[in-house]
Amino acid sequence: MSVLPDTKDLTDEQSATLEKAALLIINARREAGEMLRRAEIQRFDDDFFGSRCRKCGNCREFVGNDDVCRRSACRHNASQHAT
Repeated sequence: MSVLPDTKDLTDEQSATLEKAALLIINARREAGEMLRRAEIQRFDDDFFGSRCRKCGNCREFVGNDDVCRRSACRHNASQHAT
C-alpha cells in the first residue's frame, strides 16, 4: 500500500497535480477491470483493482471523475482513493 505524503505543505499547484495524478491512477484501474470483465475471467473480484478510501475506509470505490468522490458518505479527494 502506498503512503500518502503530508499534503498540508503542498502548494496549490502541487495539490492540483496530485489530484490529477490520482484520477489517472483511478481511471487506469477502471480500464484494467473492464478489460478483465470483457475477457470473462472467472472468479474476478470487482475490488481487485479497487480504490478504497484511506480516509474513511468505508468507501470501496471512488465514484465520479472529479477531484472529490461523489459518494455522499465519503466526499474525500481522489488522492485518498489512489492507494
